[in-house]
Amino acid sequence: MIRFCLNGEWIEETSFDPSWTILAYMRTKAMQLSVKEGCAGGDCGACSVLVGEANSHGAVQYLAVNACIALLGSLDGKYIITVEGLSDGEQLHPAQQAIVDHHGSQCGFCTPGIVTSLAALYHNQGGNSPSDHEIHDALSGNLCRCTGYRPIIEAAKAMNNYPAPHAGAPVLSNVVGHFDPSAPNEGGEAVVDHQGRKLFIPQDEQQLASILAQHPRATIWAGGTDLGLEISQQFKQFDVLVSLHKVASLTDVSENNEHVRFGAMVTYHKSHSVLQQHFPSFAQLLERIGSRQIRNLGTLGGNVANGSPIGDTPPVFFALNARVEIASSRGVREVAIEDFFKGYKQTDLQAGEYLKSIIVPKLTAQQSLHVFKVSKRKEDDISAVLMAARIERDGNTIKEARIACGGMAATPLRARDTEAALNGQPLQLASFEAASEHIKNDYSPITDVRASDAYRLNVAANLVIKTGLASCDKAGVK
Repeated sequence: MIRFCLNGEWIEETSFDPSWTILAYMRTKAMQLSVKEGCAGGDCGACSVLVGEANSHGAVQYLAVNACIALLGSLDGKYIITVEGLSDGEQLHPAQQAIVDHHGSQCGFCTPGIVTSLAALYHNQGGNSPSDHEIHDALSGNLCRCTGYRPIIEAAKAMNNYPAPHAGAPVLSNVVGHFDPSAPNEGGEAVVDHQGRKLFIPQDEQQLASILAQHPRATIWAGGTDLGLEISQQFKQFDVLVSLHKVASLTDVSENNEHVRFGAMVTYHKSHSVLQQHFPSFAQLLERIGSRQIRNLGTLGGNVANGSPIGDTPPVFFALNARVEIASSRGVREVAIEDFFKGYKQTDLQAGEYLKSIIVPKLTAQQSLHVFKVSKRKEDDISAVLMAARIERDGNTIKEARIACGGMAATPLRARDTEAALNGQPLQLASFEAASEHIKNDYSPITDVRASDAYRLNVAANLVIKTGLASCDKAGVK
């Protein structure tokens, strides 16, 4: 059984297809027909809903997510609000009323998802009017083909001019009044069995390890922003799914003087503030990964364990010399992240194992990190080339360069020949210009829909030079 609160009403579901997405459930059983399927890939935002869970202060925080690629099982113990649940009787939510008054809808297909994203922005701003950047960021995952964004943005700017819903309540009180700390299934893990296919929802790592020991070939579901496409677009059915969303220890972020440790289930959204403090260029990259809805679901561990050659975070972890913890019922082992990737979509994870955490060394005063993403669109697009470089200097000499690229090979890959050309050289632009010629020795990229092989090599070489400009500027070298 799973239990979740939909628009203020607690619902228990005991029999459903483990591969059901939230969208499939909303449209076929819950009859919340505002949740639309547009792209079925987490791009257009027509399926956006609000998903909330209690934070450390006991309040419920709501984030917009794509219902088309999120598992229904991932709602266990959580709160979900669709557009139907935003209004208070006849009183529309400020986001709804502003869209009406500013003519922010024409055909209306995209409107529920846009309203959902604006409602998340409204409630997470703490009563402050959002900036243009915050509005654009909130709407980056919502595509409207006919209205045009001017009236939608005007509506976003006007939301705070309307009376707050629910007599000035700071959060969505139609569900907070029903908040029940014991609502999630406590004790044993939740199990859904439907026509021979199973979904396990462990409560902790001990249960997780035990499940994987019994089902070593199970498919592990973290954020699901990539895996969900196999359900929504390829109509794949999984025999055994294990959802990690309730394993609290995997969502922890901790640090000491030497490193930051990210649990594998830490989302892009949650990691941003920590990365901003210690690795600002990494934090800037996150704003280029998917949309707000994707970053609310996607996890750092999922991006690594997926084994994709175009995952955006692995090259950064390569450059930072990160390590990963891999766990199972047999114990925990630690592996350098560049040894974790074995081939195209192949990793060092063995049957019955799961990715536990990512350990990232902090930068020293002599080190700088530079991250560059090149894609056809600025937002919500796959990288043609992603380069991350950590440059360590000793005075005005390059002591060590660690450079890694994504999108250039079957796995994320270090540019070792380019690194060797930089190590020991003067910290000046000419050193990076000379080293950029070595990129062609490090990579033999393919030509695909995103870029040609020649373009990728040219871009990567130019990014080495751009790294030099940034490194020299940071060190104050002319």
